[in-house]
Amino acid sequence: MVCNDLAIANSSMSRYRQMTGALEHVGLGGLLYFSRVSCGHLNEGMGAIKEIRDQPLLRDLVSHCSEDAQSAFFDLCECLPRGKDHSNFTHYVGWIRNRIAFHYDTADITWALKRRSTARGGDTSSMTGGGDVHSTRSEFADALLDTIVCRKFWRIPIDADLRTEANRISDWCFKRTLKFLQFGEDFVPRFLREQGVLI
Repeated sequence: MVCNDLAIANSSMSRYRQMTGALEHVGLGGLLYFSRVSCGHLNEGMGAIKEIRDQPLLRDLVSHCSEDAQSAFFDLCECLPRGKDHSNFTHYVGWIRNRIAFHYDTADITWALKRRSTARGGDTSSMTGGGDVHSTRSEFADALLDTIVCRKFWRIPIDADLRTEANRISDWCFKRTLKFLQFGEDFVPRFLREQGVLI
């Protein structure tokens, strides 16, 4: 199920990347949304990775997967507690899932509002009312979410190039999503065949 949801979320991003001109702000909002959703699903999927790692019969089945799938699995295991990537995973992915992917944490929103209201030389945001629901967008809401993710969760310093750093971290998250899909597309059919569910 996580593979399905990750595939849909990430393929949906391509639609929003193509939006230009008057709808460019909608495109950015769509990218931010599906990035958050993708992080949420990836975080959920790590429970399956832990289960496979901790169950000897399931872990043995991993050894029958392709080398690429095995490599992807072991890289994902590094995102679990005590793994070398666990801290990054928690900051880059876990907090997004827990606090703004599927619901909105009031404390984080209040923090972002205060931060933006006291910032020097801050930019302004607008609300665009379009002819239909697809072209209506509150850029201020996107700016708040961007502030929460980039400044609070990802801890991008104020003197760093925000978009460059955000793109670097997004790429780190996207690579873990690809690893999950790469592992899942090999492991799941093998598991189902072994259970006699798939011929």
